[in-house]
Amino acid sequence: MYQPYVLIHQARPSHQILLHQALNAQGMFNVRISANATDLDACLAAERRPDLLILDHAMPTRAGLSLLALQHRSRALLFVGQATPKHQNLAQEARKRGLWVLAELPWPLSTTRLQRALQALQVRPWRRIQTVMSAPHAQ
Repeated sequence: MYQPYVLIHQARPSHQILLHQALNAQGMFNVRISANATDLDACLAAERRPDLLILDHAMPTRAGLSLLALQHRSRALLFVGQATPKHQNLAQEARKRGLWVLAELPWPLSTTRLQRALQALQVRPWRRIQTVMSAPHAQ
């Protein structure tokens, strides 16, 4: 079965842990946390690129815009935290660029909203999941 690869780029270690655990609770186990910008760049340039990139709304605007410029349209983005007047709204900017923004999830993290966002990731037309049952079990 296909397991999406999720990369978390989040400055706060407590948020890294919370996101990782929340993803595991949703059945997502191919999860990696980037330690810094260099690690993030290496993960994004690797042969197996992430299907979902989770970013912090509060990341510095310049770094966020540079990161958005490198994104592929097929990679899903999920933003956590709240956009602030101090920083440019990166989710809004990503949408303007035609990037796929799954959701914007504020803190505290809602597991229901996270689940809905992850379901949208699973329903990509080229990655549909089909459950097959024998006839006796389907009734």
